[in-house]
This record gives sequence, structure tokens and C-alpha cells, in this order.
Amino acid sequence: MMRVGIIGAGNIGHMHAEAVAACENTLLTGVFDLDRERAQSLARASGTVAFASPDELYKASDGVVVASPNRTHADYAREAVAYGRSVLCEKPMAVSLLQAADMRALAAVAPGVCAVGFNYRYLNVIREARNRIGEGMLGRVVHVDVAFKRASALTRQHFTWRDSAAEGHTSGALGDLGVHLIDMLHHLFRSPVDLASCQVALRTKVAAKGGHAVEVDDHAFVSGRIEGGPSFTLTASKASQPEETGFTLAAMGSRGDLSHDSQDGPVLHLRTGIDWEQVKLLGPSRLDDPRGEVTGWGDSFLDQLHDWAGAVTASQRSGTLADFEDGYQAQQVLQELLRIGGRM
Repeated sequence: MMRVGIIGAGNIGHMHAEAVAACENTLLTGVFDLDRERAQSLARASGTVAFASPDELYKASDGVVVASPNRTHADYAREAVAYGRSVLCEKPMAVSLLQAADMRALAAVAPGVCAVGFNYRYLNVIREARNRIGEGMLGRVVHVDVAFKRASALTRQHFTWRDSAAEGHTSGALGDLGVHLIDMLHHLFRSPVDLASCQVALRTKVAAKGGHAVEVDDHAFVSGRIEGGPSFTLTASKASQPEETGFTLAAMGSRGDLSHDSQDGPVLHLRTGIDWEQVKLLGPSRLDDPRGEVTGWGDSFLDQLHDWAGAVTASQRSGTLADFEDGYQAQQVLQELLRIGGRM
């Protein structure tokens, strides 16, 4: 049984706590948050304790989930590794490439398993799309379009840390949503983004909240190429109208096409001739998806945690679990895209 402690008692911390409770080989030892009241609230809801310090949590845990604000990821992850603990760090793994490089170097010699929370890899539609592309069903993929759209910039009226540049501009639409898509492209095509090919447009559609100027982007568009692979277009937005929200994927190849729209549910559309085929990717729903999230979002946390725990306790690494090398590669692309877009 792997003992897991969680740092960060926000919405993502709550989701990780649910995953730990649902996983058969993990035990939640406690939570820590600088906001003591919030930590105690999550602890009560999860039937565990709220630690008074990160050190108490490290000592009581085999693995540490870092689900705190982006600017704290590197320090907490480094501290946990120094205690000899395994780490599951939320994305982006850091707020600078320098931090990410340091974390990657520490992980390379660490006794534990250091992973990054790219949970969208675990969606059934992404697993199936990766298999179909890898099997060559589409032939040579020439273009892929990915988009992740939310309405949070329009619906959340109060200014939070996500609206501040203090996170190194990693908390905007590109850093928060787009980094998932960057990693997804790397994962689907097993090759990194060609940074020299990229063009970027970053916008802040909602300019102020609660009397404070919003300092990060809430809408991002990127075009470019995958090294040795297809061209791509990427849209990450927090300022979309409600009817436009969701996740979409479309890939066009020399022998076929595939597409997915999360508003259709867990369905992948495939075409190798004239007609489209619907592949329904149904499975047991173990954790509820919050309103507005894609189908399978809750279970993606559980599957990711199961893989991480398996790697820690049984040395069984899956090809889906993202490690700190994957996190570094995504951070490298993110930082350069922010620079091209004029935010760094």
C-alpha cells in the first residue's frame, strides 16, 4: 500500500484526493495547504488529517502529489525528492525552463518515481487515437488540429493567482490548457514540436477582474509542425462562449482521418473511405466528472494515479505516465511559445 500526501487543497487537490480514495493500492495520509482552513476542509471531506507543515507530510508519505499554485511546484517537488519520496507534480511542472531543468536533473538520480500530471493522456479517446495513428491506419498524418476551450474567463469575475503574471505567465490559457495540448501532440506523434516553425497569437479578451488588470492570456492560437511529422494548429481558450466549450481533435492523413468532439461524448470518428465510422469508447465510470469537463476526466486522475503507484510499488512503468523528461519537453515548448507571443 502506497501512502500518498497531497500538497494543495484546491479543486485539483480535491480531485487527487478522490482518486487516492478510489485506488486500491493507495492510502491518503493527509494534506497540506498554506490556507489552513482550506486544508482542514479537504481533510474532513477525505477522512484524513491536515498537516501543519510540508515536512510533516513528507515524513508520513511514500509519494507526494503537488497540486499547489504553479510558482510553488519546483520547491515542493525538490523538497519531496530530497526526502526520498516519489512525486506526482501537476502541470506545468514549473514556471521557468531553468526550474524544470533542475527538477529533471534531480529526478534522474532520485530513488523514487517523478511524474507530471498530464492526465488527458488517459482519456479513452486519446489512447485510441494514439493507437490508430501508431498502427498507421491514417497513413502519413499531414495535419492535426487540437483545441481546448472553456468559458472561465467570462464566468469567474474575481481576480485570482491564475490572472497574475507572478506564475511566469504559465497560468494563462496557453500555460494552463495549452500545455496539455502540447504534451498531447508529443504523446500522439512520439516527437516534439518544431519550435522554429511556430507562430503564436496570445490575447487577453477579459482585460480586468475585480478592479485588477488581468496580466496573462485567456486565448491562444499556435500553428507549427511536429518534428518529422504533421503540421498542427492549437487553440487554448478560457474566453469562449459556453456553447463552444470542450475539447476537439482532428487528424488528416494520406489514407484516412479521425476526429473527436467532447460534446459528442466518448466517441472517436474514423474514416478510411467515404463513410465515417463511430467508435464508442465506453467503460465503467468510477469517478464523477465535474460539470463542464470532458467525459472520463475524473477517471483519468484515477488511472494516472494507478500507473504512478504501480511504478513506485512494483516498478511497473507504463508508456502513458508522463515523467519529468516529458514535463521538461512541454515546458521548453511552452516557454518559447510565450516568448514568441510577447509574454516573456
